[in-house]
Amino acid sequence: MKFFLSFLIIGILITNNTSAKILNIGNKVFLDVPSSHNFIKYDEDLVADAFNDFLDSDKDMKIDAFLVGPLKYIELERSILNGEDPMNNKYVLSIVKKMEKKNFKDEIKAVNWMISEAKKIMRKEKIDFITYVIVINKKLKDLLVLGNEVDNVILELYSMNNSELLNKTKELKQMMSLLDGANSKTYFVGPASIEYNKLKIQKNNHGELILKGPSKVTYAVTDTLTLDAKTNILLGSHNDKMYLLISACYVDCSKFNSKFNKMIKPIFSRVEKKTNDIKISPDSNFVEQLKSLNELYKSGVLTKEEFEKAKKKILN
Repeated sequence: MKFFLSFLIIGILITNNTSAKILNIGNKVFLDVPSSHNFIKYDEDLVADAFNDFLDSDKDMKIDAFLVGPLKYIELERSILNGEDPMNNKYVLSIVKKMEKKNFKDEIKAVNWMISEAKKIMRKEKIDFITYVIVINKKLKDLLVLGNEVDNVILELYSMNNSELLNKTKELKQMMSLLDGANSKTYFVGPASIEYNKLKIQKNNHGELILKGPSKVTYAVTDTLTLDAKTNILLGSHNDKMYLLISACYVDCSKFNSKFNKMIKPIFSRVEKKTNDIKISPDSNFVEQLKSLNELYKSGVLTKEEFEKAKKKILN
């Protein structure tokens, strides 16, 4: 119960100032956020533990992780990372004291009351969204492995225009719905589920693939009780980096989508240097070229250096 309570109340961090600012969170990442927002950068060792499999697969890869949100939320997250008990947070303590007076006999009723009380505080204090930001020092196309079925699909997507990508997205969603643990709009992972039906694959103005859209994450606390959060997701490349942003909103989310779109705009409006984006006509056979190149490498005809050099030539 204590763990769930601290998890729930961790979102009760407030801001009353709605003016905006451009926030530089580091790694040349700029976000348009409310002026009361701040950020923390997660420790490199913590990030390394979380993304161990990815980092082991590519020794040149570097991953930075950030949390952006209201200052009091950031302060609470920092205190937890420093080993402090979130149960000592004043908002948590306030709800605990009220709950003790009510002396609930039914645990489900107690949890329902806590959720209601937490959301009441969020609305009163005008809480807004939080965002997790992951930055990788490589573009998406640099991470693809030739011969991998999923990566071959991504390479095919690069050859499409936005109209073709819209149709391909619908096709991929239909395939997704046939997987175990999925239906026509939701994918289930243990007690959690995520809606994927509104996500879209498209290209930005620099020819890079973007996966973007609103979603909804639901966590089943018990068989009859769930905790919901509206989310927005962005996965894409720009300026030789790859970005993953996941924003979450629990209450008063009517303008959440527009706030998210406004926040991410500076990421793609700032160009560090001219990039050699992939520009391939729809009838290009570059996917077949890459497959053939991969076969030559696997058979030993090409060295790794020759393979990488030829791969870059085809992609660029």
